[in-house]
Formats: sequence, C-alpha cells, structure tokens
Amino acid sequence: MKTRNIVLVISFVLLSSCIVKSLHPFYTKETIVSDTQFLGQWEDDDGALWEVAAFSELILEGKPIDSLSKKDSKEYYKFQHAYFIERTKRNEKTTFLATPFKINGQLFLDFIPFEIDGGFTTILLKIHLVATHSLVKYDVLPNGEISFKWLSENKVAALFKEKKIKIKHEKVGLLDDKYLLTAKPEELQKFIKKYMTSNDNEKWKTDTEFTLTKINATP
Repeated sequence: MKTRNIVLVISFVLLSSCIVKSLHPFYTKETIVSDTQFLGQWEDDDGALWEVAAFSELILEGKPIDSLSKKDSKEYYKFQHAYFIERTKRNEKTTFLATPFKINGQLFLDFIPFEIDGGFTTILLKIHLVATHSLVKYDVLPNGEISFKWLSENKVAALFKEKKIKIKHEKVGLLDDKYLLTAKPEELQKFIKKYMTSNDNEKWKTDTEFTLTKINATP
C-alpha cells in the first residue's frame, strides 16, 4: 500500500499532552457509522491542508477484496469505514486513521496515528511508542464547515482529581503527570455518555480544535 511510505512527524500538535489518550478505541462495532461528509480536501484555520480519503478504497487500490494479503484483509475489515487523513503544513505531513461513530445522536471520530517510517533514528523511536486513540467531537456546521474538538486532558484530569469519575487508567510520562485511559471500549462509551450529560457548559472547551473549510466546494 503506497500510503505506508508517508512520514509521520512526531512533533505534530495532536501528539502533545493536551488531549485525552486511550489504549483502546472509543468506539464499538455497533456504534460505527458510514459517513462520507469528510471526504475530499479541506483547509483548517491554522493554514494546513487536510486530504481525506476512504481507507477501504486506498487499501483495495481497485483490486477485489479476495486478492488482498492476509494482513491487508484484516486491516480492511477492521477499518473499512475509517477515513485515511493526511495533514500537511509547511511540507510536514502527518497521517491518521479516523473512525466515525455516533453516540446518542452525536458524531465522534476516533483518531489513531497511521504509520511512522524513516531512517534508523525514527525506527528506534517508533519501537518505543504505542499508538494511542484520541476522541474528537465532530460537527458539520450549517455553512458546510467541519468543527473538530479533541477531548481535553485538562478536563478529564480535573474530574479524576475531584474523584468525580472512576474509569481504568494509568498515570504516565516522565513525571507521571499524564493520563492514559486503559478501559475497554464499552466502558469508555459509558464514560462518554455520562460526560455528554454533564452540566459543565464548557465540557468541550479544548486547546486542540480546528475548523475546516472545504476546498473547491460546490456553491
């Protein structure tokens, strides 16, 4: 698959510590939806280009499903509804898979880094890393723009400190000051449902958000 040769830049903002990260996906099979609204080319309010394609089409490359290797076939069925996302800014590219899912009528995306390639230094770094999932509140606005808001680690950290939530997690990082959720998808979705009903009017306030505008959109 040609897209596997794209270099993922580790310094990208989505890998910073300000978003909630999970060892397991935030979605379950029952909540995955098929959504085509995000396909195409977009520009975010930071001036970056987002190229979004259906992962299933990229992995098939026009070939029948039964011609795929065992590994590619497994990836196809696991991510057949996912978007393949390439974000480019100043010639730096980052790539992700994002699976759309819906809970109580609200659309979300589960983001996970796609691949890290490169020389020995990059590979040495790669073998020390574990790809984690992040949660995006995904809204299509009336004007056709798309709003992305990542679940803020600051919000969840405050809930842990105030003992308002109980969900499996570990404290990680050099100073053990970051949170990694380790709960299974079903438990994560219980948390999301409860979080959605919170009286906190700023529960989706975050330092990591984008508004995307379609490029060459039809008037």
